[in-house]
Amino acid sequence: MLLRKLLFLTITLIILSPLVYFSTGIGQKAHTLSPEPVALANGTLQSSPKAEALHSLSLPIRVERLLVYPILLFLMQYSGLAVKLRAWLTEKWLPPIRRVPGFKWLDRRLARLTRNQLSMADVVIIGLYLTLISLGLLLIYFPFSIYSGFVLRHQFGLSTQTLAAWLRDFGVGWLVNWGITFTTFGGFYLLLKLASRRWPIWGGLGFTLFTFGYIVLEPIVITPLFYEISPVTDLHLQHRIQTMVDRAGVVIDDISIINASSKTTAVNAYFTGYGGASKIFLWDTLLQKHPSDEVDVVIAHEMGHWVYRHVLLSALAACALGWLGLFVWRFWSNRRGPRLGWRGPGDVASYPYLLGMMALVGMLAMPVMNGVSRFAEGQADDFALAVSQKPAAAAAMFERLAQENLAMVDAPTWEKTLFYSHPPLAERIAKAKKWP
Repeated sequence: MLLRKLLFLTITLIILSPLVYFSTGIGQKAHTLSPEPVALANGTLQSSPKAEALHSLSLPIRVERLLVYPILLFLMQYSGLAVKLRAWLTEKWLPPIRRVPGFKWLDRRLARLTRNQLSMADVVIIGLYLTLISLGLLLIYFPFSIYSGFVLRHQFGLSTQTLAAWLRDFGVGWLVNWGITFTTFGGFYLLLKLASRRWPIWGGLGFTLFTFGYIVLEPIVITPLFYEISPVTDLHLQHRIQTMVDRAGVVIDDISIINASSKTTAVNAYFTGYGGASKIFLWDTLLQKHPSDEVDVVIAHEMGHWVYRHVLLSALAACALGWLGLFVWRFWSNRRGPRLGWRGPGDVASYPYLLGMMALVGMLAMPVMNGVSRFAEGQADDFALAVSQKPAAAAAMFERLAQENLAMVDAPTWEKTLFYSHPPLAERIAKAKKWP
């Protein structure tokens, strides 16, 4: 009973927390604040008042999500709700589904194909369970999402979307995530039933194939669902890109422009892919707001990720850790499962607990993961300075980003260690000004 009350209080906290942030009045006053970083007498740069205000809200929002999300999932499990949901689906939903024409025929075919290790009832319960949990989390976090993703960004002038457009993207994003969840976790639980002893080996192989496949397909299949993508048509830009490509000796499969201005005023660019499937995406806001020298620095930075194979190495590390995690999960679930009412390793009622463990491990690993990421970004910065030969443009670009993205110029050590995937702007500016 106590755990159920704690679960109810946690859900209430998540739903009502946006009202707390909104009631501070910080967002409502954002339009009166200057977005320009402050230059001190000693030449150093200080975050703008507007960036400081945004940070005072975004940091606690981030910390809350980081801490409360795994607590919510563990309470769902330990309160008995996770097991009761599976039992309810089995008792109330499965009988009428069994009467659907063709169900028995599919059940016999599946049993024959899997040597009676898998039934249509298993498939249905797993699919329904994953869908209901996904919908439940969607509803619980919807106020949180609309505040942080729409209201707050509009208050600080970072969003150009209408509410209808934002809701459209939110809905499409959930459908994409649901599809990935249905495919990956659904396949995972079916695998547990089909290969009860060797499933970590097959699961690791499947995770590896998914990881590398996703990296290749994401810019082709998923990104176009949210953005218009066009090739680089500016001849002057094409020439500058080719010059840097030749100078660096790299092979980039494609450099495209994303119509980000339809959604945001922020500036960004990123690299994805590996080998011959490498791509660089430039936001159109970058091209609109930055002079050519600064754009060249950004493109060279993204090329640096290709040269150092950062995406490939990250994927290999993720696969290795994922494979290890599967063996750890087998050991852990065998010990904890019976106490939590799981009917063997393939019981989908363990899904909230599995998500909670993944969130907890991810949180504990954040300092290491972000430290590695900051190192990689530092390598890309060094490469950009060497290839572009434009340190003054690099420093100016980073200073401009502090204003355009309302980014903090610097951060306390603890915050940088936990949350920063890139070096603070102060460090990047200082490096550029001291180059070579």
